Amino acid sequence: MNKYSSYKDSGVEWIGEIPNHWLNTKYKFHTSVLSGFPFKSELFDKEEGFPILRIRDITSGSSETFYKGEYKEEYVVKRGDLLIGMDGDFNIRWWDNNDVLLNQRCCSIKEFNSVSRRFLFYVLPFDLQVINDLTYYTTVKHLSNSDIYNSSLVVPPLKEQQQIVSYLDDKTQKIDSLLQKKERKIEILREKRTSLINHVVTKGLDPNVVMKDSGVEWIGEIPSHWGCFKMKYGVNHISEKDQPDKLDIKISPENVESNTGVCFNLYSEHGSEGMKFISGDVLLNKLRLYLKKILFTEYDGYSLGEMIVLRTNENLLNKYFYHILFNQGIIDLLDSQSTGVKLPRVSPEIIMNTEIIYPPIKEQQQIVEYLDEQTKEIDTLIQLEQNKIELLKEYRQSLILEVVTGKIRVCEEDHSLNLESQTV
Repeated sequence: MNKYSSYKDSGVEWIGEIPNHWLNTKYKFHTSVLSGFPFKSELFDKEEGFPILRIRDITSGSSETFYKGEYKEEYVVKRGDLLIGMDGDFNIRWWDNNDVLLNQRCCSIKEFNSVSRRFLFYVLPFDLQVINDLTYYTTVKHLSNSDIYNSSLVVPPLKEQQQIVSYLDDKTQKIDSLLQKKERKIEILREKRTSLINHVVTKGLDPNVVMKDSGVEWIGEIPSHWGCFKMKYGVNHISEKDQPDKLDIKISPENVESNTGVCFNLYSEHGSEGMKFISGDVLLNKLRLYLKKILFTEYDGYSLGEMIVLRTNENLLNKYFYHILFNQGIIDLLDSQSTGVKLPRVSPEIIMNTEIIYPPIKEQQQIVEYLDEQTKEIDTLIQLEQNKIELLKEYRQSLILEVVTGKIRVCEEDHSLNLESQTV
């Protein structure tokens, strides 16, 4: 990659050296910040009114809330506006959707003639990350206008900014296209995994076996020598509570990944009582069942919160039962019987009285061995794609940083304007 002809120390640790003709300044000399208006929440509506931007919409890029009151035109966000969420992770968004109202705890960055808004879009996330890392908080981090104004800003000549923007727009679009393809490939692999489990746990491994109607809608036809009975005949719900010790394994729903059966944290920070489980038990999150937070345990510990402990008896192999719970049919059935709007949960009684499939133990074992092998292959492929995605994201971030701080030259140097002579 090309370098600039000469460099100087920016005086800012994360920026390092910058091209000698670039200006190291502050945002307050090149931008203004328009804070969102505190629109009255009682005038919010889900169907009628003017779309309004809430802080969560900075991440999603779309709004599903409307405002039925009066508003000033200056608070209307339009395509091409640069937005920041001022709570939490300080997310940034180049707005490319329909007009919306700028609500409180969101802000819009307006540039002066010395900088390109699109250039700010590329450089701002790094400054916001520095602010985020240094911000003290007890519950949620808050960003102020002064935090932005007093942050360091590296400003190349405007002509170079425009060339930098053109270069980064091209490169990031290509990277984003690759990311979308990788993410779609993961979706297809996960669909294949789900389809495989759905079929094998209900139909078995013999394609020529004689079938019969199970009499259960979510199951459909099953091999003629299989049976369907309530879960409670093959599974015990372990509900006895105890207080875990400090060093005990403690698992709550937020520690378990959706759809995969992966637990990424064995030591929940919750200090409440839990249900004691032993190796081989299955944990099922009964809150928002559609998330499929299901865990096969290979250790002893405590299940906290909404994770119930299920232990199979001699009629069911624990690993086969674990695979049954990932079947989309039983998930949809149980989810449809959940109660509660904001926190939909299904009762253990309903779960235990749900009919499931009981193949002969020998066939259960064959199914377990087959699914373990097949899902391991699929999971390995998914992990490979996820690793590639992480590498692409890291490369994207690194490329932007190198370009906006002048470590890589992607344009002709413009010395026609001496920025150092400007008052900042």
